[in-house]
Amino acid sequence: MKFEQYVVKEIVHESEEVRTFRLAKQEGSVPDYKPGHFFLLRLPGEDGKPCQRSYSAASHPSEPLLSFCIKLKGSFTHLLWNLKEGDSLEVDGPYGTFLLLPDDSERVFIGGGVGISGLRSQILETVNEGRVCSLFHSGHGFGNLTYFNEMKKLSEEHDGFKFFPSITGDDPPPGWDGLAGRINVQILQEKLGSLAGKAFYLCGSKEMAGELAAALIAAGVPREKVKKDEWG
Repeated sequence: MKFEQYVVKEIVHESEEVRTFRLAKQEGSVPDYKPGHFFLLRLPGEDGKPCQRSYSAASHPSEPLLSFCIKLKGSFTHLLWNLKEGDSLEVDGPYGTFLLLPDDSERVFIGGGVGISGLRSQILETVNEGRVCSLFHSGHGFGNLTYFNEMKKLSEEHDGFKFFPSITGDDPPPGWDGLAGRINVQILQEKLGSLAGKAFYLCGSKEMAGELAAALIAAGVPREKVKKDEWG
C-alpha cells in the first residue's frame, strides 16, 4: 500500500445522507485508473489510530478530480462528514476487478442506492465509446436517486443510453413516470426485450446484487456476462 495526501476540493450534498467528495492529489496528478476501480480512504480515528475504508470512484478517469459518492453509515463515514473543503486525507489505489469487459456489444448497469457511484464512471465510458447501454437505478425515495438529473440528461442527449429509475419505498413525487419497486428479471425483460447478447454490471448491497445475479444466471445469462460489486 502507498497512501498519499489528497485535498478535499469540493463536497456536494446530494441528500441528507449522501455526499460526493471531490479530491485532488496534494502533489502531482491523480493516478491512472479504470472505470470500476476502487480506492482506500484513510483518516485518523477518534482514538488517533488510522482508520480506512474502500470506495469505488464515481469520477471518470478523464475528469480532473477523484470523486466518491458516499452514504452516511458507520463510524468511518462520520469521520468523512467532519471534513471541510480544504481539509486533507490519505488515499491509496486504484484496486479491483469490477471492470468493463472489452468485447461487450451492449451493457446493462443496475445500481441500488449509492451503488450508482461505481457505475457512473462505467456509464460515461460506455457512452463515450458509442456503445449501447442502459441504467436501472433504484432508491427508496426520489432523494436516494443520486445523479438522477445527470443520468436523465445523458439519456436525452444519447439515443444509445436508456435510463430506468425506480422508487422502491416512498410514494413517488407528482408526475413520476419511472418504475416502482425493486429491479428484477421480469422488469429487465420487459424494458430490454431480451436478455440475450447483453453484459450486466450490478452494484449494490449483497442482498440486491447477489439475488439479481443469481436470477440472471438462472434466466440463461452466461455467468461471465454478469459482474457485480457488492457490500454489506
